[in-house]
Formats: sequence, structure tokens, C-alpha cells
Amino acid sequence: MPFPFRRALALCCMFAALLSLCSVSFAAPEDMPSLPAGEILSVGDFGDDVISLQLHLRALGFYGEEAAGLFDRKTHDAVIALQQFLGVKADGAFGPITAAAYAAALETGLLVFPEPETEETEAAGPLSGYVIGIDPGHQLIPDAGLEEIAPNVERTKQRQSPGGTGIKTGTREHRINLMVAEKLRDLLSAQGASVIMTRQNADVSLSNKERALMMNEAGVDVWVRLHCDSASSARENGARVLIPSRTYNAAVYRESFLLGSCLQQSFADATGASMMPLRALMDQTGFNWSASPVAAIEMGMLSNPQEDIRLNRDSYQNSCAAGIFNGLVAYFELLETADEGDIS
Repeated sequence: MPFPFRRALALCCMFAALLSLCSVSFAAPEDMPSLPAGEILSVGDFGDDVISLQLHLRALGFYGEEAAGLFDRKTHDAVIALQQFLGVKADGAFGPITAAAYAAALETGLLVFPEPETEETEAAGPLSGYVIGIDPGHQLIPDAGLEEIAPNVERTKQRQSPGGTGIKTGTREHRINLMVAEKLRDLLSAQGASVIMTRQNADVSLSNKERALMMNEAGVDVWVRLHCDSASSARENGARVLIPSRTYNAAVYRESFLLGSCLQQSFADATGASMMPLRALMDQTGFNWSASPVAAIEMGMLSNPQEDIRLNRDSYQNSCAAGIFNGLVAYFELLETADEGDIS
């Protein structure tokens, strides 16, 4: 269909659709979530409305990624492709004008959703069958007792340290870790994963060794430990990803390295955080007792005033969760396509 005709068709229906538009769902399948009316979604937005938009774009072939709920550059490009098809201004933001043109295209048959998938296919998300663990670091009351740092090693370490406290907000680290963990849990569950949480509140008593053993008992395929960092200088900033050392846990080192590398890139992409180099540590009890690949994400510096404030923002916590989610998806995709010899 020639571009001028598409543009005329969209514009002719646009104003009528704007008057009656409550939600964009004219020819969409019944189980497809409705799109919001009267809002503008653009880069940086996060939430259910963005998930709905991504699901629509993906179903129509404009978007090839998972619907993680973060309006990133790929979502922006997909919206531009849709706008170019509809003949409206291609600015990459999904607002009322694009929504009205989209509704008109669905109603007139210019855009048609493919036949719905079978129930079996719909039920299976990209993470279906995987068991993923999340360990929100620290707890309300620290534990100064000692425990073995690794199997068959005499060296000991504190069972559970207090964690950091925001230099500006006064927020304790365990609270931020749990808030991000809950957001990550919801993203993973929505894509079919079975999620194991070491804690769902702060009033627990779990050492680092016990958290690792909990994951071992659950038979997780992989798990992530969520933390915030602190430094002696308020100027120091940045996030980092940590993995087990080859010395104390060679059995999971290679897969943990792959996991850490995926998280390093995806976390930076989603949050814009300055990333310190990936590090393997020997003194992490939770790493050393783990029977599954594991990585820790230090999401930012609570000792830095700007990062402290950022880590307490719901929007930034959403970005952190999305970055970790994307890294986990990338990790499992690599595992499915790579030979064992390719993991180094």
C-alpha cells in the first residue's frame, strides 16, 4: 500500500478514534492487554503499560525482544517502525496520536494480529522450566557469629554483616536489596521461571552459608545475590558484578563467569551505571558453598550521596531489576546455543 494512502487512512480515522478511545484493543486477541489512552510512553519509562506496548509490538512483528517492561532503545526503534507503517510522525514515543492511528489500523484491517498460539505454547515463557534464586543481601539484625568460609576450610567469617546505610537517605541496604528483589521476582515469574527467594522480609536470621545451602537444596539452575556497596570516599561511585573464584569453587566458576559477564553488560545498558570491572572473590561465603552458578550485583554506592538517592528511587530500582532480568535471559540463551567448550 503506497505511503500517502496509508497516511491518509490513518489521519482520516485518527480524530474519530481520539474521541472514543478508551483503550487500544479493537482487533487484538482477547488475552492481549489493552494499551493506555491519553499517555505518552517514551525511553526510560517502566511498568505494566510498557509491557502491554511491547506485547502488542512483538505480536505484530515490530519488536523481537522480551516484554520486560523497560522502554529502552529497542522499544523506541520498534515504535518508530510502527509509526512509519502508520504514516504518523516517527519520534519513537507512543502517545495519543500514534495510539489513535494504531486503533484505526486495527479496526480497518491495515494491521492484523496473527492467529493465537496454542495454550501449551502460550503458557511456556522463555524462562519456563528454569529455577532461579534471588538472595536479597543482609537482614534487619546482623549476626556476628562465625561460620566456615568454604567447605573443608578452617578460615571463618561473620555469618551476616550489617550491610551499608545510605549516607544521604539513611536507608539501610537490606531494604533496597529486597525492593529490587521483589521487582526482579515478578519479572522472572511473568516469563515462566520458578523463583526461590532466600527472604521476603527483613526479620530473618540467615547466614551467608545458609543462604547458599538453601539454594542448593532448592536445586536452582542459577542464583543472583543483590547488594549495594560502600566506600571510604563519598566520591567513589559505580556498580560492580562479583563471581566465585576458581580457587574455592572451580565447579561453578566457568558458568558463573558467563553469568557475570551477561549481567555486567545488561545492568549497564538498563541503568546507565558506570561499571567497575568484573571480579572473582575468594572470601565470599555464599559463593564458596554454592553448588550452582552464582553472581552478586553491587548496584551502587550508598556512600555516594547521588547514588544513595538514585538507589532509593522506585524508577531506578525498576531499571536495576530489568537489567538483571535481561542478563539472566541472555545467560540462558547462551547456554542453549553454546557448546560446553565455548564457556570459558
